[in-house]
Order: sequence, then C-alpha cells, then structure tokens
Amino acid sequence: MFDLSGPWTRVLAGTRLHHGPAMQSPAVDPVTHELYLVQLRDANTADELGNLCVNRVSRTTGEVLDWMHLDGFGHGYQIGAQHIGGRTHLWCEAGPVRKGFGTRVTRFPYLPGQRIDMTSDVLTKPYSPDPDTLTCAPAVDPIGNWLTLRYRTPSGYFYSRHPINPATGKVSGTPAATIAHPPSVVGTFQGFATIGDLLYLYNGDPSDSYDNSNARISLVSWRDPDRTPVVTPVTALPGLPRREPEGLALEPLGDQVSLLFGFSGDAPVGRQASVCAFTSDPPVQGVKVLADWSKLALVPGFEGHTGARMPRARLISVGGLTQLQLRGSLGCPNLTEPSVVADLPPWLTPSLPVRAAVPRNMSYGNAACQVEATPSGQLRVYGASSAHPLSWIDLDSFTAPWK
Repeated sequence: MFDLSGPWTRVLAGTRLHHGPAMQSPAVDPVTHELYLVQLRDANTADELGNLCVNRVSRTTGEVLDWMHLDGFGHGYQIGAQHIGGRTHLWCEAGPVRKGFGTRVTRFPYLPGQRIDMTSDVLTKPYSPDPDTLTCAPAVDPIGNWLTLRYRTPSGYFYSRHPINPATGKVSGTPAATIAHPPSVVGTFQGFATIGDLLYLYNGDPSDSYDNSNARISLVSWRDPDRTPVVTPVTALPGLPRREPEGLALEPLGDQVSLLFGFSGDAPVGRQASVCAFTSDPPVQGVKVLADWSKLALVPGFEGHTGARMPRARLISVGGLTQLQLRGSLGCPNLTEPSVVADLPPWLTPSLPVRAAVPRNMSYGNAACQVEATPSGQLRVYGASSAHPLSWIDLDSFTAPWK
C-alpha cells in the first residue's frame, strides 16, 4: 500500500502544544481532515494519574486551535478518530490506569475547552478484549472500517480488529481476527495502524540525531501473521535535532490514502511536534506530487505578481528524489541586505536548509541571487547590497532537493 522507503511529505513542522510534554500520537477526522494530537499533561504524574490533553491543530498554520482535557485515561500512545453525526469522535485508552496506561478503551466526542473523566456520560462504555487486560490502546481504519486494539495480558501483547458499521459508526465487541505481537518486532513501541489486511507497527527510541535514530515501521499481514514482518527504517526529517517516534494515523484523500507518522523534538520550552506522511498514489510519468501548489505568504513590503506569476511552491518526487519547487515572481522594496521574503506552510518546511539561485533585476552585471528555505519555515533571499539593490525576483528556476 505504502512505499515506506520512498518519498515522504510533511504535515506539521515543530508545533508547540498546549502543555509542555511531547506529542504521543496523531489522529485525523476522515471527513473534515482536522488534525488532533494527544499529549500527557504532566509527565511527572503520568504513571499515577494518566491525565491527557487533546490538541486540535491548524494544518495551515501549525498552531493549536483549542484543546480538551482527559482525566485518568492513560498514556495516549495511540488514538483514533471517527466522524459520527457531523462531529469528530475520538478513541482513546480508558481507566482504570495501571502504571500510566489505560486498561480499556472508549470513544467520546471532541469537546473543546471541556474536561472529562471516567464518570462522564459522553463516553461509550469502556471496553477491553480480555478480562485479564493490563493495557489497551485503539487505532481506527476509516477506509476498511476497522477498530484495531493493541492489548497486553499476562500472556503477552495481542492485536484484535473489530468491524465498524459504516452507517452507524458502531463497533462490534466480537473481533474478526486476533493475532499475537510478532516476536521479531522489538524495541520501544510507539504506535500502530491497520489498513485492509495490513498492520503497521511503529518502533524506535529517542535519539539526539538522525545518524543514531532507530525509528522503523514493520509491516505485518493479518491473513498470514506468521510471515516474517517487513521492517523499513524511517528516514524522514534528517535535520530534526531530537527524534522520538510518536504514533501513526490514516487519512483518506479521495482515491488516495496517507499514513501519518509523528516525531517529537526538543524546543526551548517544552517539546515540538512534527508530523509526516507517506501517500499511496503512484508516480505519473515518473513524477509524484507530494504537495500541490500553495500560495506563499509574503512578508509585508514584498509585492507578489498576479495570475500565473503568483508566488507559490510545491513538493514533488522525481526518481525517488524529493524536490521543492518555486514558481512566480515578486517585487522587492529595493533590498540592500539579506531578508525574509515569505513564510512557508508547515507541509513545505524542510528540516535542513534548501537553497538555489534565481534570476533578479540586472545590476552592473549581477543577474542572479540566492533564495533559501529554512527549517524555521522562512523563505530568505541573499545577494542584495547597497551597490546591487534588489527590485524583483523570479522564482521559476528554483528546484532543489528537500529533506
């Protein structure tokens, strides 16, 4: 379904959540495509209390729009989303909490600004697939209409998948299949997702650099669970200073599907959340569009040309190489020093600097300048000076490798 060794794109770039602790996992409403990130509210009391915060995050700006507090639910290492009755409902662990993890699962509507606990009447009846369940967590497949549970008993870890009625959203308590966790998939477990007959498992430890990261996704067959899982290292975001894998989620996009996977990284205050994605659509004539043309948000003082010359950017993969492309042209306020030209949307922000030469107004033999996309989401221009001021830039020739 997904080429886990192929090109990836970005959904969020370094989002600061409502509380300081790291993101645990993402979920996407399959109808509205709203993005939800769950985190612990206080890492120091997590093992005892299991208090969580669900953040609703803007995919346009990467900012937290609102949030909801969950008291006594668990760790939140995997959540899921359904769209029922015109609103978002979330699946999450449920108490009682044992060593920081929920022992059951439940579903509830997203209620911004509200706080609920295990006595709330908005919860579905908390459920566990085995009377001896020690931990339990949910994931939703909105394409095949499955709820997958990962649970632990004294005998080990297991996965069960339960059919969802697409008309009502109700979930069967009787699993259609149950399989054991593959013994060859080891390491810190970070998330899981089912799509059709495939089970994706996300593992990896926190690391301080790309070079020593062991993040990986393992592919397991529901039909043939004894087959050796296919394990693929996750190479996304090579420039992220700290890389801790955090959760999986599925998003239907018309005839395509995206597999979202998260990372948390360090920030001056608290932790940053980054979300990337693999998409299922094949290349067309060798070119795969990872993110279509988006209008650039110009800094005040710069004037974008209109129509076909409007400044914009996209992300493509050619022969397995991901590239950032810019198009259009803009007028500059007689620049005489390096300046920020525009802000990139989160899904086009690289984790390492990307730079290319582009045409500019002729000035005593100087006909080119450098434009750079930065990990902070800025588009900067270099090459202006008092002797060679910039009055316009043409972006059409900007194509550079993106990571």
